[in-house]
Amino acid sequence: MNRNRLRHAWVVLKLFVAHYRQAPLQATAILVGIILAVTLFVAVQAINLNAKRSYSESTEQLSARAQSMIIPLSGQDTIPESLYFELRQSGLSASLPIIEGRVRDEQGRRWTVQGSELIAAITSGLHYNENNTQVSLFNGSFPLPRLLAGEPIVMMSKAQAERMGVSSQIVLDDVGVEVVVLPDEWQLGSRLLMDIGFAQQLLNNPSKLSYIAIFEPTANAITDLIQGKAQWVINTQETDLDALTESFHLNLTAMSLLAFVVGLFIAYNGVKYSLLKRNRLLVQMRQSGTLASAVLIGLLTELFILVAVGSSVGFILGVQLSHWLHPTVALTLEQLYGATLLPGTWQWQWWIQALLLTLFATSIACVQHFRQRINQPLSSHGGFYQLPENNQATKLFMLGCLLSIIALLGLWLSQHFRFTMAWLGLFIVSIPLYLPKVLHQLALWSEKRTQAGLIQYLFAELKELIAPLSLAMMALLLAVTANIGMNTLVGSFEYTLKQWLEQRLHADIYVSPSQREMGNVEKKLESFDGISTVYKQYYVDDTTQGVPITLGTKDTASFEQAIVFKSSVDDFWQRFYAGELAAISEPMAVTLGLELDDELKLDSLPKHALSVGAIFHEYGSPKGEVLISPTLWFEQGFTPIPTSLGIKVLGDKNAMFQALQEQLDLHPSQLYDQAQIKSIALDIFSRTFAVTSALNAVTLMIAVIGLFSACYMLLDARKAAIARLYALGVRRRNLMAMMIGQIGALVAFTLVIALPLGAIVGYVLTDIVTLRAFGWSLTYLWSWGDAMTVCVITLLVAIVATFLPLWRLVNRPVVSGLQSEVL
Repeated sequence: MNRNRLRHAWVVLKLFVAHYRQAPLQATAILVGIILAVTLFVAVQAINLNAKRSYSESTEQLSARAQSMIIPLSGQDTIPESLYFELRQSGLSASLPIIEGRVRDEQGRRWTVQGSELIAAITSGLHYNENNTQVSLFNGSFPLPRLLAGEPIVMMSKAQAERMGVSSQIVLDDVGVEVVVLPDEWQLGSRLLMDIGFAQQLLNNPSKLSYIAIFEPTANAITDLIQGKAQWVINTQETDLDALTESFHLNLTAMSLLAFVVGLFIAYNGVKYSLLKRNRLLVQMRQSGTLASAVLIGLLTELFILVAVGSSVGFILGVQLSHWLHPTVALTLEQLYGATLLPGTWQWQWWIQALLLTLFATSIACVQHFRQRINQPLSSHGGFYQLPENNQATKLFMLGCLLSIIALLGLWLSQHFRFTMAWLGLFIVSIPLYLPKVLHQLALWSEKRTQAGLIQYLFAELKELIAPLSLAMMALLLAVTANIGMNTLVGSFEYTLKQWLEQRLHADIYVSPSQREMGNVEKKLESFDGISTVYKQYYVDDTTQGVPITLGTKDTASFEQAIVFKSSVDDFWQRFYAGELAAISEPMAVTLGLELDDELKLDSLPKHALSVGAIFHEYGSPKGEVLISPTLWFEQGFTPIPTSLGIKVLGDKNAMFQALQEQLDLHPSQLYDQAQIKSIALDIFSRTFAVTSALNAVTLMIAVIGLFSACYMLLDARKAAIARLYALGVRRRNLMAMMIGQIGALVAFTLVIALPLGAIVGYVLTDIVTLRAFGWSLTYLWSWGDAMTVCVITLLVAIVATFLPLWRLVNRPVVSGLQSEVL
């Protein structure tokens, strides 16, 4: 029996192959959906997994990953170099001294430089890293002797050198240096690496270190040695970056899964159409004695082959797309989170993952249809137009409403952004279930309000077209809803950011000298003619409850003019200046669950009790920030050198720019006006959303391709009806206009549904997801202009995409169309 079943299944497969040779479009429609779905899925998987690999393999430059670090005491920027030598003498050999800082080149561009003891870096890298490719770097061109001799040489990543247009020489803080380009695998990112001696000289920090990296387990004696001089911490960079970037990667994953679902709608539509076109063939096979189980095996095998081919092609395209998107993602993560990504790689496991996921999803969706076709009565004929039962459409509508209500309740009750995204996903999945019922009602409503003629025929036939086109319209609905929601988020974020910058940027000019010149520039600005006020900000890194934060203070004028409060206690300023209260950023309040009057414990102020007196808006970084009074800052011995300076100009701003350049010997790029700061902030903002916006646009493109495929597959089914109209005297021009009108009406009805749903999705993304993920509360801004732009573009693109199949249908010979009705 089994051998007989296999023989029948083989015959069935040969029949299916012969069918697809005659109708390749059907197989192509299925493959297009699978390829597009897998492409986006694999691309984002590659980006996310490469990012997480980069975090886990984060290294000290030219060296292995540090197990722990010795860092300055809270509130201090450096540790004495002598401590490193004491540790070496105590037997701690696997350690690496590091100094970091920022300098400027001759064009005024800021660079982060890092200096280390290269011999120690090489030794620890070769001994502790399993990948010994480091050896190749020091054979031939690597100028190790010259570096150790203290010559002005810096090392730069290949990608950064190409991006910044740097060749073999660069001038840093008026010092000419030679540039050596290293492979991107060394994770330099945008940083410059040099020998520690030259770095200390360039940064004007002789005998100072930023931290010491440790590559082996530590002893208690060594811990006692640094007591009161520095602090010992475990290297949690991987964990910190994972936590910081978690919401960013989750957003990418959500967009890829949406595109995956849209692609599967297209593939499912292709499978359903193929089954309808083969309905007579399937009946004839059963009538000829072919076993039902053999036909089912043949259909499942066919599906597996199509999924395997589509997943393989999608995997290749997805890996290539990830390479195209990788630079944008890397730049975003580095600027927003300080994370450096390794060059992108691929893994064959992603192909297996995409294949299994696609096969599972398509099998679940298609098996029921396979069984229905196999078990249908042997006397059935079956046409293409099969209107869904009104009860079934009603049931889908009721199910969609139920799922939407559950999802909205979940959104209201959930607190963590991961659960919020899951409930939002359920809401988006429920959206297409409304479509068959609502489209049918809209078509019926339109038919009743039109006069007899071609226009009424348009809507009467449109009711019949809803069934074969419903899946394509569901995909389009999902894509447009996500597009409108994402555009609402971007527009709200941009509006909120601009409003925040208007109040935050209170100085006329911001001065950004190198850190070693900051003290001198501050003193000269105090007595500079034409300046009424000098604004100062001070910041150091700190931790609270084990979470890294930024601790800072400002001058009184900056506090009262630039801080944008979300909430504060009534007598905040009086108690704040008295050192009783602190102000914390909104991201910190959301992350740690802090509210007004809660106790705040800072590692750098262990003996000073502080309470949360105010929560202020901060859209520059999702990292936490705490502000204390200037008096408390200086009493606790924090650095008296400002981190940044701003000035209020009495006269002409342009004349002040010129005077500051000449008298303080500043480069033009070290002076910023408000417009420049806003431009830089908005540029970073644009790059942050560049990837998700690109994925959003691709998702919409996939949906339009699905609509094109559906219209193309309808050619044979509609040619008899079009031929009859032509035979009755309707001109080809009017027929073309009617058919374009049908597609336009169907897309317009879908857009009517997408608008309110997109507004809801945008509200959830803006007011719920962003707050819980980043700690940023945004002003929800609904833009009718942006929404109408998306709708008009979608409508035009859909009409253009479907013009070719419609034009082919209208221009077919009338006789062949009339014959097809009989045949």
